[in-house]
Amino acid sequence: MLAVFWTLRDHLAEARSWIGQLLPTADSLDPRSRAELQWTAALTALEVGDDDAAVAAHQGLAPLLDEIGDAYLDGMSHLAVAWTSPIVEDFDGALERALEAVELLRGEDEPFWTAVALTTAGTIELSVSRYDDALGHLTAARDLSEQVDGTWQTAFSRAQLGLLAALQGRFDDAPALLDDALTLALALRSTPLTTLCLSAFGRLALAEGDAERAALLAGAADGLRRRAGVRPWPMLRRPEAELVTQVREALGAEAFDQSFAAGGRLGRREAAGAARGVRGAAARAA
Repeated sequence: MLAVFWTLRDHLAEARSWIGQLLPTADSLDPRSRAELQWTAALTALEVGDDDAAVAAHQGLAPLLDEIGDAYLDGMSHLAVAWTSPIVEDFDGALERALEAVELLRGEDEPFWTAVALTTAGTIELSVSRYDDALGHLTAARDLSEQVDGTWQTAFSRAQLGLLAALQGRFDDAPALLDDALTLALALRSTPLTTLCLSAFGRLALAEGDAERAALLAGAADGLRRRAGVRPWPMLRRPEAELVTQVREALGAEAFDQSFAAGGRLGRREAAGAARGVRGAAARAA
């Protein structure tokens, strides 16, 4: 699954080119090889926000779940179906598949991917406001990621725990979790992780009554993604859309548009400074 490396390092063009060459041959492959190809197609489509390609991969992968004959690949395939199901608003199905992936991957002694599955389950639970369940799964994901030194996954789970803390009004816990996650994301130079953190900081800013900074951070996340050619994953979109709606209502359309546009001009480091409350970063975007 070389495409995982390409995806995490923002080399999506290479991955999509490789997959595009192979997909026409999918019907000639055995079930295991087809599952691997469709899994990779789903992952890269999700990263660039190509919902049509992600749904196509989902449709190619779902019928293979009972044919693969390999518990590890079966777990990974359940995970991909969980990632793509929210595109068609099937959050119940997504959560079911994510929890099945947890059990399958845990049984294969795959701590990193078990942590990914736990984070997936917790993120979906955040999207449907099942906060107590989300706390348990995200905490388990963070602890497991730290045990295996999974830096990328540690950052993701901490960002989601910080978002959950903001949603629950635990303002003493949220900043440290989000700051740690953002530090890791910047070190990895990961656009998806960095923007995930910025959006979570935006939720915290709104909860603390700073709607202007929330709009700035929402715009910064949007701008960084747009320039990198990526979109948030489907399971992340509902909370982010709700944030934008709430911030727009709090500020009014004109003020929101101004702050959002200012955020869209921020670079990665300036956006991180704005998230951490460094006022100069916001001022330079004005």
